[in-house]
Amino acid sequence: MKKLLIVLAALMIPTMVMAGNTAPRLYLEVYTLTEEEVDPGPVPAVVCVHPTPTVYPWYLPCWALRVPYGYYAVPLHVGSLSLPICPTPGQSCKTPVSLGGYLGCGFGVTATGTGTFTFMSWNACPGFLKGPSAAGEPAACLASSTSLCHNWYDHEGYLLYMNGTNVSASKILTIVASADLGHVKVINCHNEYDDGTTVNGGAQISPTQTIVCEGSPTAVNTTTWGAIKGLYR
Repeated sequence: MKKLLIVLAALMIPTMVMAGNTAPRLYLEVYTLTEEEVDPGPVPAVVCVHPTPTVYPWYLPCWALRVPYGYYAVPLHVGSLSLPICPTPGQSCKTPVSLGGYLGCGFGVTATGTGTFTFMSWNACPGFLKGPSAAGEPAACLASSTSLCHNWYDHEGYLLYMNGTNVSASKILTIVASADLGHVKVINCHNEYDDGTTVNGGAQISPTQTIVCEGSPTAVNTTTWGAIKGLYR
């Protein structure tokens, strides 16, 4: 157990050097939950494992209807990872060639809009370990893989919110730099920060949708049409 904790701690402190994913992109998804899915749980599987799409183009669920006293799960979606995905984390993901995939990501989330919208918790998904937060959540959220190198369809974790009043006006959730780290960067599978990480989409909880959900955000670096088609099989 002690050895496992040492390994996980190392994964949460990546080296600031050249990375394995050229331009990973970060998004928020949002799912409406019932009270029973919050307590005693568990949340629906789609919150942690994004269904592999069979129709192209497809879109992220970035909007949900705001209902009085409703609950919402908001996972972090890491897209546009470079191919091929490394099978297991470590130095072999970097040499002789740099491979894609991710171990985790530190980030923060801010909420703007009308009415009480209560942050309840940040939760790691299966296969990830929740990291420490000196500044407090959701200003600093972190989770890191316990063993495998992950592809885009694995969410590292999700934030849980409750609409604390009967107000149904719009709320916008936005990804920001982690208050602990001072940046928001994907941790690739050879345990380094991807400096090309960009924030590309937040989430909206409102009576009507006014933001545009990203379509097919898993495009990756590839050189053959066969590799592109393989993403959607």
